[in-house]
Amino acid sequence: MSEPVHGPPEAAALLAICQELADAADALTLPAFRQQLEVRTKADGTWVTSVDEAVERTLRSMILDRFPGHAVLGEEDGRQGPPDAPTWILDPIDGTTNFVKGNPVFATLIAVQVDGQEVAGVVSAPALATRWDGLAGGPAHQDGRPIRVSQVAALGEAEVAFGGLDHFTGSGRGDGVIRLVEATRRQRGYGDFWNHCLVAAGSTDVAAEAAVSLWDLAAVKVVVEAAGGRFTDLSGQRTADGGSALSSNGRLHDEALALLAPAGP
Repeated sequence: MSEPVHGPPEAAALLAICQELADAADALTLPAFRQQLEVRTKADGTWVTSVDEAVERTLRSMILDRFPGHAVLGEEDGRQGPPDAPTWILDPIDGTTNFVKGNPVFATLIAVQVDGQEVAGVVSAPALATRWDGLAGGPAHQDGRPIRVSQVAALGEAEVAFGGLDHFTGSGRGDGVIRLVEATRRQRGYGDFWNHCLVAAGSTDVAAEAAVSLWDLAAVKVVVEAAGGRFTDLSGQRTADGGSALSSNGRLHDEALALLAPAGP
């Protein structure tokens, strides 16, 4: 299990504001889901819609109206605010491709960092009619119900979920994926935020992604750790900003990291 990292005393109040922001995001994303959308391709090849942009603008404005001295980092509009200030990290729609294609697996991700540590996070998936939240040091909830990671202690009994497999092969970890598949009982590709939230809820045991950004991971890291799990990048560093992610129930983490290690020269 991960060592608890307790947030500042105001973390619970920050989480309550994250919930308000998630309500505002849901009010924009859910009515637009499966409707005609304006879609553009960004420079990195990913899609963005006018809804992504509207959600981020709305949340950014709500945050800075209340906390003018804070900073906001969002996927669409970058960072705004002092470098050492408490920072709100936003992914207005995680799973934009799903959102565009009518797949309900999308969510708004909201996290708060204080002194460089994520202390509160919310993952709101309105088309799935569910929401996860967490505070540094715990607890974690899904729809108000406390959640905990699984107690599975052997990879041979574990379920593992993967993000895009092409990112693993492109980073020299393709053989590692095969090793992890062969070592585990069940494998799935839930994708995006859902992999890690399922780990937090004890529904799966390990989730791995090879190419992700801070805004994809900050909120889910809080939730996984608050539920008693462990969250690192694929090098084993406890961070949401390492460009990759491995979440687990803690018991399986080191073994999964070892199997996913890239091939040597």
